[in-house]
Formats: sequence, C-alpha cells, structure tokens
Amino acid sequence: MPSHMKRLMKSGYPLVATRKIAYKLMHNLLCQEHGIISRGVHRIGMAGNQATRILVVDDAQVMRRAVEKMLQSDYDVVLANDGEAGWEQLARDNQIAMLITDMQMPLLDGYGLICRVRASDNAHIRDLPIITITGAEDDETRIRAYACGSTDFIIKPFDKKLLSSRVHAYLRLKQASLLHSSAATRDARALDPLTHLGSLGAFLEAGKGLFQKSRERGQDLSVAALDIDDFPALKRQHGAATDQLLVRVAGILTATIRREDMVARVGEAEFAVLIPEADRAQAMVLCERLRERIAAEPFIAAAGPIAVSASFGLVTQSADAPETFEKFLALVEQRLSQARSDGGNRVGVTLLSDVMPELEEVVLSGAPDAEVALENSRGEIEIADESGDLSVAELEALVRDETTRQKSGPRVV
Repeated sequence: MPSHMKRLMKSGYPLVATRKIAYKLMHNLLCQEHGIISRGVHRIGMAGNQATRILVVDDAQVMRRAVEKMLQSDYDVVLANDGEAGWEQLARDNQIAMLITDMQMPLLDGYGLICRVRASDNAHIRDLPIITITGAEDDETRIRAYACGSTDFIIKPFDKKLLSSRVHAYLRLKQASLLHSSAATRDARALDPLTHLGSLGAFLEAGKGLFQKSRERGQDLSVAALDIDDFPALKRQHGAATDQLLVRVAGILTATIRREDMVARVGEAEFAVLIPEADRAQAMVLCERLRERIAAEPFIAAAGPIAVSASFGLVTQSADAPETFEKFLALVEQRLSQARSDGGNRVGVTLLSDVMPELEEVVLSGAPDAEVALENSRGEIEIADESGDLSVAELEALVRDETTRQKSGPRVV
C-alpha cells in the first residue's frame, strides 16, 4: 500500500473501496500539508489555436525550453522555473488556459502548486486543466498527482506527438464544456448556415428529450461525436476551401444515418449524432461505417487530393450509465479526445484516465551541439540562446538526457 494511503488511515480516515473517494480524501490531506483550504478536486479537461496560452512550470531549463519548442507553433507558451513563480504568473495572467508542471521543484513543488490552483477563489484558475510531467514512474507519485487534482500524467522522457495530443485533447474538452453551457440560450430551431444541419442548441434540446425518454421507457440511447482530424492545419493551409470539406462530411452523415437519428454541427469541424434505441454494438457499426466513408473520399484542394479522416467518441446508455445528459456529453467529449490522442481515424470508447500511455521511443536525427547544450554548476543540462536552431528531435534528445540525469541521483535544489 502506498505510504500516503497508510497516512490516510493513520489520520483517522476509513479504508475506502473506491479510488474516487480515496483521491478526494488524499486531496484534502495534501492540501492540509501545504497549508491550503481545499475546495475539492476539479478535473476539467478548448480547441487549441495559436492564441491559446499555456503555462509551463519546471525548474530544469532544458525541460521548459523543450516543451516550449514542441508547443510554440500552435500555442502561446509562457515559462516559470518553480511553483511559486508559476503561481504568481497564474495570479496576474487570466489568459492562461492550461498548466503543465513538474513535481519536484524548489520553493513550491508540483503537488503544492496543483493544490493551490484547485483551492483558488478564482474559478478560471481553479478549473484549469493540469498536465503533470515527471520522471517518477511509481504508483505513489501518480496517485498523489491525481489526488491533488492533476488532469493527466505524462512520464519523462516524452516526445512532441505525445505532448501535443494530450494538450490538444484537454483544451478541446474544456472548450466543449463551455460550448455546451452557453448553447442552452440559443435558438434550438436554428440550422447551421453552412451545412444546413441542426445547430448545437437543437442537438442539446433533442438530446435531453431522448435521454429522458430512454430512461422512462428503458430504451437504449447512443451518442457519437466526431471531429475531422488535423482540421486546424488544413484550414491554415487551404483557408475557406475547407468549407467544402465540412459540407461534404455533413452530406456523408446525412446519407448514412437512419431516419430516426439526428445529426448536428456542434463545433468548427465537430459533428454529433443522436442514435436512439441502439446499443453499443449497433452504434459502433454506424460509427465505423461513417469513419470509413469519410476516409474513402480525399479532400480536393488546389494542390491536389488530400487524405481526410475523422475521430469519434461514442457513449451508450446501457453500457456507460451516465446519470444526466450533461454527463453523457462530457463522456462523449472525453472519448473523442482519447481517439484523437491515440492518433485519430478511430472510434473511442475508453476514457483518457483509463488509458495510461506507454513510453514512446524517440527517433533522433542527431546529437545536439555541445556548445548549445551545457551543464551548469549543479550538473543540470542548460540550453544556450542559440537553442532556437535545435530541431524538435534534438530537443527530445535533451529531454531524454536530462531525464536520465535526474533519475541517476537526487536532485540538488
């Protein structure tokens, strides 16, 4: 049993049977340890765009700069070198949409920073998605991070693909929750002007009705959400021409679903389908058919045909038992995010928190220049100002080297 679980029992907490309750209890204990009044664990996972700001907190310079390099093409990345500096940055910058933090840091460690964020009086800070990055592979570190309120957990060394997919997934999930909450005030009869499908408001109204009906009559209900893979990159490259791609996908959806199903455009490149009286197996057949038909037709751009695919999230009442339609939607978005995180062009039926990533091997294009990467007086790898010339692969190599150094002996702070 991890030592923090033993500490819970010694503190008078009963031994609980569920991880969810244990995490909440441990969260309270950890907040007390850091002198913070707990406000509960918030695990909220905005579609990424170039204006979205991400705060990276790590006392190892090579880690900060590597994460910055990996994300800067899509996000506005700001850096802090310890937990206290990170907290000060959060307090003065309300544009930060995500926190990425190391755990072992001077002044205020990652656990304390996360607990402080989750206990904040500022709802924007309190509800930030938080990705923890650490070289520790033991279960206790992972349990403590989740107990404090971490949204996800990445083990060093990591590469750009893994990091970017996780960041994008959780920002999408947060934006989805904002869209769902604001759509309730929209005209439910409105149609999307581009695709002539139902609007998000129409989808929510119909979905709530079908959800209530399925519970009252004991009938099944499935909900699927799909997103065109890499659409932001397609739009940056091809501009308004991508509108025709959206229209084509809408046409495939309309031609493939059953008469009793309902499809709507609920985001820039995201669609959702209500599938009444269909269990998971039946809904999976429909989702796979849609996925194959979307992938079968390339997008015809000015430069030539471009392969297109879509990722799906699927939830079924009988298999997943969501208590409310809002939880139904949250689960759908999580599974869609997992499908994207796993590489896209697939149907997701698992949660991000249920799937712990395996370490990915980094393919190196060459070793970094010794004049660019040097060791400081504490033996830590530092990057000189010329690091802008380093490729992502070279930075990944530095991440691997720094991770090896950290694991080889105790860190000096």
